[in-house]
Amino acid sequence: MKKLTLFCLIAVIFLSGCSSTSTSNTSNEKKIQQSSSTSSTQFLMGGKIATNEQADIASKISARVSEISVDLGSKVKEGDVIIKLDTTDLQGQVDQAKAAVDTANANLANAQNSTRPEQMAQAQASVDSASENYNTVKKNYDRVQALVAAGAETQQNLDSLNQQLSAAQAQYKTAQEQLELLKNGPTESSINVYKAQVNQSEAALKTAQTALSNAAITSPISGVVNMKKINVGDTVTPGTALLSIINSSNLYINAYAPFEIVAQLREGEEVVVRVSDLPDKEFRGKISVINSNLDSETRDTLVKVALVDSDSRLKPGMFAEIGLKKQ
Repeated sequence: MKKLTLFCLIAVIFLSGCSSTSTSNTSNEKKIQQSSSTSSTQFLMGGKIATNEQADIASKISARVSEISVDLGSKVKEGDVIIKLDTTDLQGQVDQAKAAVDTANANLANAQNSTRPEQMAQAQASVDSASENYNTVKKNYDRVQALVAAGAETQQNLDSLNQQLSAAQAQYKTAQEQLELLKNGPTESSINVYKAQVNQSEAALKTAQTALSNAAITSPISGVVNMKKINVGDTVTPGTALLSIINSSNLYINAYAPFEIVAQLREGEEVVVRVSDLPDKEFRGKISVINSNLDSETRDTLVKVALVDSDSRLKPGMFAEIGLKKQ
């Protein structure tokens, strides 16, 4: 009797356990089916996030960095000064160039202006002195020449006076030419030389001023600093990227859609974007372009999706999945 009672008890427990397990399994299956059926998005495309606005910041001159006003993650506006370079040497070059321009302009002005009265007076005095000397030597030459003819003076003295007369005549002619040059003013060719010197000095000044202005490096776009490879005290060279700035409010995804679903897509259609690096959030997007050409090998179509939501965590290069809402 005891054995029969024990057997019945075991049978009841076994049947109860089977019933409980069966009920539990049925409940889990219903939950899975319900979860699957309530999902309203199908993720059928993928691609990398890119941006329409990204700028690599580089210096146009070689100089030492004296100030950096941004860091990784800093927000900047277009036109903000983000890096300053040392201007000591650059300012010195500007000052020297300005002095050269002033000198060149002064020389040109002196050449173009009428001769000063004191210059004319001095030139006239030189002419008068040379004329008087020539007349004196000429009279002496004429006197000795007459004496030589009379046999009262030697030919040697006359030859010596002849040389003095030639020198006095040349000096008188030179003085007259100098006076005429001052009266007539500078020649056109000499004026052109002075003008060329002015142009050259002004060009050098412009170059120095441009270099000085390039010491203040500004942001060409508004956005966020996502790369920084420079520190205060470093010496920069032209063309080397120092910072990178992206506009994270203007991001898009180039995704490839299988041929089978292209017919379902519409430009302007809203989609769901899921980013692998940010699994805690889904983002809104909108199909902006559907390429009419198929890839010859994969038969996929390029689809450009603009991100509607802006989030500072979104970065170019992140992989994203594009989800289509079920109709």
